[in-house]
Amino acid sequence: MESLLYLSLTLLFITQATVAAATTTPTTPIPGTIGRSTKQQIIATIPPTTTDTESPPPTPEPFLTSPSTKYAAYFLRHETAPDAGGFGNDFCYVQIQDATAGNPVWESECAPVSNVNTCTLAFTEAGLEIFDGSRSSWDTSVDGENLEVLELVDQGDMRIRDKQGDQVWRASDNPRVNQVCGLPGSPGLAAARPPFAAPIGGQSNPFGQPQQGQQQLGVGGVGQAQTLEGSGVGQGLGQGQAFGLNGGEHQPLVDNTPYDSGYSLKVEWWVGVALAALLALIGR
Repeated sequence: MESLLYLSLTLLFITQATVAAATTTPTTPIPGTIGRSTKQQIIATIPPTTTDTESPPPTPEPFLTSPSTKYAAYFLRHETAPDAGGFGNDFCYVQIQDATAGNPVWESECAPVSNVNTCTLAFTEAGLEIFDGSRSSWDTSVDGENLEVLELVDQGDMRIRDKQGDQVWRASDNPRVNQVCGLPGSPGLAAARPPFAAPIGGQSNPFGQPQQGQQQLGVGGVGQAQTLEGSGVGQGLGQGQAFGLNGGEHQPLVDNTPYDSGYSLKVEWWVGVALAALLALIGR
C-alpha cells in the first residue's frame, strides 16, 4: 500500500513539473513560419481609408518573411479607381514579393470589401482567410481543423501544413500575379468606364439627344428612319426623322406603342358563341 502511494505521488510530481515547464518555457518560432494557436488567429488588419489628406498612408509591413529574407508576404488594401465602377468597394489581398527586386511573385484573389469596414487576414480552419468586417470575403478553401503552420520558403512559395506536418495547400498551385486590384480591367471590375459615365456621342445634351440643327440618326441607318417591310412600323415618318428618338412629338427614350393583348377580340368571340348557343336553345 505504501509503495502504491509513493508511486502515485511521484507521478503527480512529474506531471506538475512537466506542465510548469511547458507553460514557462517560451516556444522559439521557426523562421519563415506562423504557428496557429487559436481557431481564428489574426495575422494582420487594415482599417478603412480615412479622408484625412494630411496623414500619409502607412507603409505596408510584411507579416511573414522567408528564412533567408529573400521573399516577404504583405497584406495589402487598394481603393477602387474612380473610373473602375467598384460601387464603394475596396480590395484586400495577399502579395508575396521578391524582397531584393521588389517585384510581386504571387497574389491571392482580389477580395472585395466595403470601404467602411476593417479588412482582416486570419489563419483559420479554411487556411488563410480575408474578412470584410466579420464577413468572409476570400479563403484558401483548405477546410481542415488540424491546420497548424503557415510557412514562406526561400523559393517564394507559401504553404500550409497540418499537425502531422503534411502539406495541405501551397500558393504555387494557383499562380496569380499583377492583378492590379482596384484598377479598370482587374478581377471584379469593368474593363473600361461604364457607358453611362459620359453622354452618348460626347455631347452635353441629356440622354444623348442631338443638338439643334444636327442630323438625327435613325434606328438601323444613318440619317434616315428604318421601317419594317409589311408591318406598317415606321410608316409616315419623314426623311431624317428617327423612329422612337426625338421623332413626332419629342417622345422620351422609351417605346410608347400601346400594348395589344388581343383581349377585346377574345371577348367578342366568346360573346358571339354565347349568342349562337342562346339562339339555338330558344329555337328548340
